[in-house]
Amino acid sequence: MFNFIISAALLLCSISISFAEAPLANSDGSRESVALSSPTLTPYSANYEVTWKASWFPVTIEATRTLKAAEEYDWTLSFEAYSSIADLSEISHFNVFEQVILPQKYRYKTTGFLSKSHRSQEFNWAEKTLWLPKKDSWAQYELPEHLQDNMSYQEQIRLELMAGKTQFEYPIAYKNRLKHYYFKVVGEGLLKTKQGNIAAVEVQQTHLKNKKESTRIWYAKDYDYLLVKLVKVKGNGDKNTILLKDAQLEGRTLLGF
Repeated sequence: MFNFIISAALLLCSISISFAEAPLANSDGSRESVALSSPTLTPYSANYEVTWKASWFPVTIEATRTLKAAEEYDWTLSFEAYSSIADLSEISHFNVFEQVILPQKYRYKTTGFLSKSHRSQEFNWAEKTLWLPKKDSWAQYELPEHLQDNMSYQEQIRLELMAGKTQFEYPIAYKNRLKHYYFKVVGEGLLKTKQGNIAAVEVQQTHLKNKKESTRIWYAKDYDYLLVKLVKVKGNGDKNTILLKDAQLEGRTLLGF
């Protein structure tokens, strides 16, 4: 997940792509059809410390994650991180209809030691098709119900938690194929942060093929379930960690670790 996960990669990028050549997603997922909905998401800007700990040496970078209202769509979610050895950025544009996120456009880009990668997606909900601009082709599957992109599902998790749900699953549009992510709430408790002790909900990814792998995510219960901590362990023992440094949520400040 994130590519490593939460985008997996809540990690590294620079956003400058144009989607002018792609078919517009003008559907029951369009802005017109969600005008009467009441999204519970609120804008925020959060700074994170992201660490990859491989067998050779750990790499730590600073990253920023932002959710803001957009003109063309309901929301734009972005993740950006830059360093001297690698950059990564992701951006997702989506609408929300009856508490379900409908992704519209997605872009992912990496450079440096992560290797160069650049992909984008355009969702046409009226036709249930997915346009892949970099490949100049359509994905070979029909869009299933509740489909998410590789970022939007992270905000959908927050909506599920706000609704009191404890188990959730999503099909994910990944390149030219579908992935399926499964999650469940495994506990609640207090996390010690610079803000003091904050109430947190722990969510775990399930149905992982490798029993040595694990992904655990903590959300701040009293701060709109903002992600405050993520720990991912790979099958080979490598460990990736995301820790909140600070966040601004509509005039409120949350200090992390």
